[in-house]
Amino acid sequence: MKFRPTLLTITTLSLFSCASYRPILDENQKYQTVGEAKAESDIDTCMTRADSYLAKHKDERTKKAVGRSALGGAMIGGVIGAVSGRGIESLAGGAALGAAGGAAGGYVGEKTKDNLSPDALKQKYVANCLQRQQYQVIGWK
Repeated sequence: MKFRPTLLTITTLSLFSCASYRPILDENQKYQTVGEAKAESDIDTCMTRADSYLAKHKDERTKKAVGRSALGGAMIGGVIGAVSGRGIESLAGGAALGAAGGAAGGYVGEKTKDNLSPDALKQKYVANCLQRQQYQVIGWK
């Protein structure tokens, strides 16, 4: 039986590959003192903290993006409704449809945006967390 990669398989693998980025530490004095096992444990702790901390900010950013998209959609829908010349019902209906479409587009766009590439903000948070513990991040794998 021949294996054929599907879109779902490719998408799943790319999401896991983005989610698996880990810092590469320099073997400085701190690393040599604590050893590899402790350093890996400290990385895990920093990554967990980053996920928790950044989740709050992502939710706030998503809400703002949905609001902006809904407002923009309502304005465009209202203009289209007004230009169509069908009266106030067309203006209100166009605005309502535009707001709904804009909100949906903003929500989907914001939710999928961070899944398409490594999260640079998370990497910066993890690097800072490790630096406070005297590790040196030299790259990401």
